[in-house]
Amino acid sequence: MDRNNFNSEVSANGDLPTYSLRVSTRAKRMHLKINHWGKVEVVVPRNVSLSHVAPFVRQHRKWVEKTLAQMLAMRGEPPSADPLPDRVQLLALGEDWKIVYRHGATASRYHATDHGGIHNLCVESEDAAVAHMPLQSWVQDYARQRLLPWLRQVSEEYCLPYSRASVRAQKTRWGSCSARGHINLNRHLLFLPPHLVRYIMIHELCHTVHLNHSRRYWALVGRFAPDFQAYETELRQAARHIPLWACPD
Repeated sequence: MDRNNFNSEVSANGDLPTYSLRVSTRAKRMHLKINHWGKVEVVVPRNVSLSHVAPFVRQHRKWVEKTLAQMLAMRGEPPSADPLPDRVQLLALGEDWKIVYRHGATASRYHATDHGGIHNLCVESEDAAVAHMPLQSWVQDYARQRLLPWLRQVSEEYCLPYSRASVRAQKTRWGSCSARGHINLNRHLLFLPPHLVRYIMIHELCHTVHLNHSRRYWALVGRFAPDFQAYETELRQAARHIPLWACPD
């Protein structure tokens, strides 16, 4: 087994919830993550024995149950089925896309058109069971097309330069910033209201100055986003905007 890339799903057993297990070369300590739809992940440093995972999850069981209950109360039970949408609303851009499906194609792909503000997306797939894959590809590509210029605009507006930027399908973060000034944005930002997207960009850009959450960091954030505390509160419920089909497995 290659522990550097180890990832597995652990079924519920007794007093433990179902969780996925990921060994990380970057993690310095074992910690828990819960994504937008309530999937629990345990991140383990590569030098920590996997025998410590179950006791760690058991120790934090009450926190997991409390967090899952809060998420359920905020956005409701995720649907058991994953229906394909006939329309997709991108709040960040104020766009409403009409979706048409064509099954029986030899390969999964999409074709997007925008004429006079009328947005249409044709999704081709072998069958309905895999139609969500080209849909997710479209979200990824369109997020890169629209979010990266937006980030550059905000960066120039506040004189907060970064080294480079990319768009990813992050499961637990809206964005991130590395020590080298590389900013990652979550493609699901397309589904959030524009004021939250802009705030997340400011949040990450401020990390290019302070790579922490110190008082000086929050003072800088408050300089550019005086209502940041209200935005942080709103972000706790923002996952309700993300459709289930858009979430990676």
